[in-house]
Amino acid sequence: MAVALGIIVGLVGVGLVVRWPMEQPFGYWAIDDSTMGIVVLDSPDLKCDIAGVNESSDAVHIHAQCGERVIPVPQTGVAQQYVMQVTLEAPLAGRMVYDGSGKLAQLCQNPAPDCWYSG
Repeated sequence: MAVALGIIVGLVGVGLVVRWPMEQPFGYWAIDDSTMGIVVLDSPDLKCDIAGVNESSDAVHIHAQCGERVIPVPQTGVAQQYVMQVTLEAPLAGRMVYDGSGKLAQLCQNPAPDCWYSG
């Protein structure tokens, strides 16, 4: 019985620490013709980065990902901004921007830290 309880406690402990990447919605703004600023709002203390960028003639798909815990832990209502930069192969030039889930990303009127959006 004690061994089984120890295994369960160990698995829960590992689940609270281990993280896997999850696609995140984001806000963006143009820095110049081929460079975009990206901001993700998520819980504090996560590792967030750009996992990939796919470009076509009419769209840009950006995979912004944050490491989410295997076992979710309740967080305070505070969101942290994760600010990143993406350099495109071709100018944005009116192409639509989508997140990694295929949803239209939100264009911000101002760069971070003033790029707040309803992610």
